[in-house]
Amino acid sequence: MFKNFTGFSLVSEMHKLRQSNRFNPNILKKKSIGLFFVAVIVLVLWFLPTESFGIDGLTQVQQRIIAIFVYATLMWVFELVPAWATSVSIMVLLLLFASDSGIKWICNPSAVGQLLSYKQVMASFADPVVMLFIGGFVLAIATTKIGLDVHLARVLLTPFGKKSENILLGFMLVTALFSMFISNTATTAMMLTFLTPVFKQLPEGGKGRIAMALSIPIAANLGGMGTPIGTPPNTIALKYLNDPEGLNLGIGFGQVLPLHPEDHRAQD
Repeated sequence: MFKNFTGFSLVSEMHKLRQSNRFNPNILKKKSIGLFFVAVIVLVLWFLPTESFGIDGLTQVQQRIIAIFVYATLMWVFELVPAWATSVSIMVLLLLFASDSGIKWICNPSAVGQLLSYKQVMASFADPVVMLFIGGFVLAIATTKIGLDVHLARVLLTPFGKKSENILLGFMLVTALFSMFISNTATTAMMLTFLTPVFKQLPEGGKGRIAMALSIPIAANLGGMGTPIGTPPNTIALKYLNDPEGLNLGIGFGQVLPLHPEDHRAQD
């Protein structure tokens, strides 16, 4: 069945297609219309009288935060610009229009209400958990950009031969391994791309395709449990478990979580 299984040539074609779509006139037109729609919605929320929201004691600063929240939601949902660009613009908007270091004539506390502390705004984006996420995302993007993910997958899958059951096992093991150091969502998306040439050699409507498609996310979730950076919830949970003002368990990267926090403290 897998005699013609040669690799992942369709991955490079996918990258070329994604690059060409960036400058497609039809796509640019749709994005321009979307940006205009988002701008109108945000400006309406921004300049509406605070009484129209039906929230007692709502200040102009809080109204601006609501407008920024709606802006972020719409930009992420419609994917008008890259997600990272929207995230950076949120920080800029909060600093300029809702913080104590913003534009003076717009951020007058006596007129707009209590302002956010610019240190707190920046601290939320510089949280150690956020920095760890960024490091994982940079690692995932870098491996994709230089094609390292393709080469690693090809090398790691080669020993499993061409039998269907061995191929399935190989995909699951490689996915679990990648998911231990890259976000399980990013790993799943990456490995599902590699399945394209495999699907072509499997019968349509057969159980082989279903098994292959289901094995990738399952393996990614299992691998994501292996390390604190395997999946975002692991890191968030570890942050609160190690909080000096909370449980303060002092769990390291390679340690196993104890069943009872008292057992861990007793060992210390």
